[in-house]
This record gives sequence, structure tokens and C-alpha cells, in this order.
Amino acid sequence: MFYLDVNDIWRLIEIDMVNLESILSGINAKNERCWEQLYTSCYAAMCVYVESIVKDMDCSKDIVQDLLVNLWHSDIRFASGRELMGYLYKSLYNNSLLYIRNKRKRAMILDKIDQEKENEDFSKDFMLDTVQEEIVRLLHLHIGDLPRVRRQIMKLSISGFSGKEIADKLGISVNTVKVQKNKSIKYLRDRLIHCRRELDLWVAFRNIFYMVLNLWFY
Repeated sequence: MFYLDVNDIWRLIEIDMVNLESILSGINAKNERCWEQLYTSCYAAMCVYVESIVKDMDCSKDIVQDLLVNLWHSDIRFASGRELMGYLYKSLYNNSLLYIRNKRKRAMILDKIDQEKENEDFSKDFMLDTVQEEIVRLLHLHIGDLPRVRRQIMKLSISGFSGKEIADKLGISVNTVKVQKNKSIKYLRDRLIHCRRELDLWVAFRNIFYMVLNLWFY
């Protein structure tokens, strides 16, 4: 990580140390005029120093302002201008590192949340796909148990034939196709509802079951 060293810091501070010593008592006494002089002389340099660490000028300004506000409300007193500057820049350095550490920690937490969400979505999708495959398998299994004509009606319906086309193929009336188809669907519903306890996923099972029925038979 690149950041300014001590010599760079002193070169950035465009304040006459003799003048700083002259306003130091006012700074310790919280004299607003002396603090304005300190702010005017040092604020820009401190922001540049912090930005060399955190690589974000907006955050740098916040860090500097927070330090100055906290110092204003504190009871800390300084014996010399150099002691004051040393305190300010040491605090800025530590606060900058704390900002970076917290930023990385937040990023790690957000990444973990995103990863867990992706895993949750994958698990949910996998579960639903598995349930759907099981429903289709059971439907085919129980369609095979139907009487011959009803079995033929259901298989033709799955293949996309209309009620009239099925009636023409089997030589029966459209009404017979409708009645036998409804009986078959009721039988399949009863059989699959009986099996749902084994799946232990009734809500997902129910939704997918009706979706498959609508897709195949209506």
C-alpha cells in the first residue's frame, strides 16, 4: 500500500509552525477564530494525506472532518504545534486503516450474502426440477395402470391431440373422450396426492402437479 511518509506530510502542511505556536493556546481553548486558521491551513493537506491511503477523496474528507469535530469536542490539550500535528496525522493514519479494514469486512459480508443467496436459489431450482421430474415419472407410471381406452386417451392427449382428433382416432364420441379423460385425471390426482407424503414437498408438489396437468391435458 502506498501512502505519504513523515517528510511528505510536513511538506504538505502549508502552515508556519511559528504561527501555529501563536494560535495553539486558542486551539486548546476552543477559540473559533484560531480553529478557522487551523482548518484553512491544514484541511487540504490532511485530505491529500488520507486520500493517499484510502484512494477516495470523498471518504478522505469525511475522515478528516470527523477527526476535527471529535477533537473540537474533546478535552485534549497540546504542548506544541508539532505535538498537535503529530496527533492529527497519527489519528488520520489509524482512522484510514480502520476505514479500509471495515470496508473490506463489509465487502466480505456482502460477498458471503450473495454467495449464500446463489446457493439458496440453486438448491431451490434443483429441488423444483427434481419434484417435477418425479411427478412426470409418476404420471406415466399411473397412466399405465388405466384401462386400455382411457390409457389411449391420456397418451394421445399428452401428444397434443384435441378431443375431436382423439375421438376420430379411437372411433368414439367427443363426449366419451371428455368423460373418460376427466375420470382419468381424477384418478391420477388421487394417486399422486397419495404419493405426496413421500416427497415431503407438498406446496412445490401441488403447484408443479397442476402445472403439468394443465400443460398436458387442457
